[in-house]
Amino acid sequence: MTRALLCLALAAAPLAAESLADAFAHMDASARTFKGMTAGLERTDYTALAQDTSVATGDIKLRRVKDGEIHMLVNLTKPDQEMVAFDGSQARIYFPKTNVEQVYDVSTKKDMIEQVMALGFGATSDDLKSHYDVTFVAAEPVGGQPADHLKLIPKSKDVLKNFRQIDLWISTSLGVPLQQKFITSSSGDFHQFTYSGLKLTGSLSDKDLQLKTVKGVQIKQVGH
Repeated sequence: MTRALLCLALAAAPLAAESLADAFAHMDASARTFKGMTAGLERTDYTALAQDTSVATGDIKLRRVKDGEIHMLVNLTKPDQEMVAFDGSQARIYFPKTNVEQVYDVSTKKDMIEQVMALGFGATSDDLKSHYDVTFVAAEPVGGQPADHLKLIPKSKDVLKNFRQIDLWISTSLGVPLQQKFITSSSGDFHQFTYSGLKLTGSLSDKDLQLKTVKGVQIKQVGH
């Protein structure tokens, strides 16, 4: 009887809390083999002054071409369709409703953009620590999936101008973010990206990450 009660007590006991070292271990294990991922995407934008929250949903494909360089394609379908492609030097945004494609030359800001956009996907703990002061917040699930919540404060003044704080929820099983939150102002404005059905893959090609526009698309160069 005593043995049975002990077994029940152990079964009911909470799992040991994760730590920053645990989160880094999950990330480092994933970074060794990470090549790409696909997932459903929910983007939440919040403006504190207006107390306005907007939500868009779709999917994302991301491929790590080499260390420090990622290509990706985001396809938002609700409430309005919008597609965003990034190839390392250019960001292209396509609006099917108006058949307009905006092209941004981001080559001069490539390092800063990739430091943020690739955050946690294929990055090692050393990569993270070299660019951010990292704090472990808590073990917090996302969509029912176990995850470690980390708080990041950028060391770069250029990044800090755009993002006062970045929060990551690192999957304990996959070692990549299930959620990212970019806080942009002292009042609490933020952009949050939540990934569902996330799958790691090595089969994505350049063709998979290209914008699919229709005939007659109007291309606008932005920032020239």
